[in-house]
Amino acid sequence: MAYKVPWLLFRHFNSETTTQIAKMNVEREYAVVGSWEDTNVTLAVLEAYIPRYFANARRVYYSKTEKFTINTVSHDTHLDKDVEEYLRSSFSFEFELYYFIKQRLYKQYIAVYKDEF
Repeated sequence: MAYKVPWLLFRHFNSETTTQIAKMNVEREYAVVGSWEDTNVTLAVLEAYIPRYFANARRVYYSKTEKFTINTVSHDTHLDKDVEEYLRSSFSFEFELYYFIKQRLYKQYIAVYKDEF
């Protein structure tokens, strides 16, 4: 998803207008926008919304996980508070879009699996 954000926002990044346009484009153009951060939820929603292409996606994905290389971070990932605040303010509209997409994904998941809760 991180690589798609600039494309969704058009040319003028980090503004309220482009963020709203990106949200409208997500709603209008994409059945599902998922995240590797929420792999199981993403695959479940893809299976339900686009079964022609994603039937049994979770089964296939998890049957092959032993062959995946897991990335590990060997360095300190701690950010100073001022750096974190600067990044949050600099990317505030990207964060807004990210949380919108994540909320949409979870709403889709709940809609599909509401009877199982």
